[in-house]
Amino acid sequence: MNSVFTVSEFLQGIRTIFSKEWRTYRNTQIGYIFAVLFLSLSAFLFFFGLGEDSFWDRKAANMEQFFLWTPLLYAVFVPAVTMRLWSEEERAGTVELLFTLPFREYEIVVGKFLAAWAFLGSVLVLTSTVPFSIYAVGDLDLGATFAGYLGCFLLGGSYIAIGLVFSASTKDQISAYLLTLLFCLFLFLLGTQPVLKFLGGPAGSLASFLSLSRHFESFRLGILDGRDVFYFLSSILFSLLANVLVLHWRRE
Repeated sequence: MNSVFTVSEFLQGIRTIFSKEWRTYRNTQIGYIFAVLFLSLSAFLFFFGLGEDSFWDRKAANMEQFFLWTPLLYAVFVPAVTMRLWSEEERAGTVELLFTLPFREYEIVVGKFLAAWAFLGSVLVLTSTVPFSIYAVGDLDLGATFAGYLGCFLLGGSYIAIGLVFSASTKDQISAYLLTLLFCLFLFLLGTQPVLKFLGGPAGSLASFLSLSRHFESFRLGILDGRDVFYFLSSILFSLLANVLVLHWRRE
């Protein structure tokens, strides 16, 4: 009975924090600005591209190019979603009040993370107009499209978890945004061919293993690989644990 009560108490704490953060995304401008800009840019870059790299020029009914741009758009926009999660609490002076409530640190962290991840997922669902449009005019591979969207969702979770760590480590939103942006870009560019060729050998293999882009590539190509799913879930868990340790260190 005690373990059941503990689990119930744990879920109730997460639910409370989740509801608080979800209402914030619905009632503040940052959520709507993120959604409008992300949806507009992702659709524009896919259908019209840069130069001759547009959907109409490629004449291929697939979403590879859409998933090619998504990680870079995430790196720019996701930090705007996460920068306020802890920095705003610090600025408003509510972080001390939050810790006086009967919630454990990991309950608060998980609640904030799930709210941001759910918000990102809801925006990602709104991009479904893109595959529906392609399906109407061509033979779209639905399995590959599902794999790409799953990869986007997992990649977004990794970016959000990283953003939480930097938001908890800084006292202002601008610093949290810039640090998250730079670190996410670093992890993404770490797996690009120029970097891997420059490092070479064991260093290149390590960089490939740690990079977000190399693990996302299989999803972009429509391939579901359990190792890549495990990588993203592990990176999320590691970042959330780091967030809890940062909070514990700051409280001490």
